[in-house]
Amino acid sequence: MATKSVLILLLVAAATTFAQKQCCYPSQFEASRGSIVAQVQGGQAMTQKTGYQFAYDYTNRRLGAITYKEDLGVMTKFQDIFEYSQGVEYEIQVKPQVSSCLKRTLNATLPHCIPASATYLGSSYLGDHKLNVDYFQYFESKSSTDYANITITVSQGDCVPFSDVYEGMKDGVPTLEVRGYVNYTSGISDPSKYFTVPSFCQSAKHETPKTQKSPFDKILP
Repeated sequence: MATKSVLILLLVAAATTFAQKQCCYPSQFEASRGSIVAQVQGGQAMTQKTGYQFAYDYTNRRLGAITYKEDLGVMTKFQDIFEYSQGVEYEIQVKPQVSSCLKRTLNATLPHCIPASATYLGSSYLGDHKLNVDYFQYFESKSSTDYANITITVSQGDCVPFSDVYEGMKDGVPTLEVRGYVNYTSGISDPSKYFTVPSFCQSAKHETPKTQKSPFDKILP
């Protein structure tokens, strides 16, 4: 009986330790994210690289991302504004001569913590013990053709996103995406840079998505 009691206590202690490993992202910060996506379609492998700056503002339930792309000497600014508290998303393109804005209904909540369903995989360090990180993994499914196993890495203690890996299917296509987060700064120095909606968006057509976004389409896990 004593042995059984000790075993129960050990299991409770282990469960408590596991619960303590899960954490929440800082409430407000800026960072840059780079990713590489690999897909296989019709037996052919394809890769794509993307990168942007973003501001995460859980305090005001909003998220903004900005990137610039040059094509034939023309620079285009791509901006996404996710206003979770208002239930609306703006997809904006700004060019020297013409700009466009698409407004969509946003049926989602802004993620703030490692999902409760995530399994703690362990910890490791980078450099000469310069950065300690924790690993978590969970499964997310939007449909039978849109799902992913997601592995998240965050800094130990303050839960700053470090990297994540998505493995699964996007729109029925085998997909692997690897992301890295750099240039983290606490707080948001200029909120207007990320969250000011251009005046031409006032006349933008409002669309209601038929389906939820894919796990691969999220800025943060």
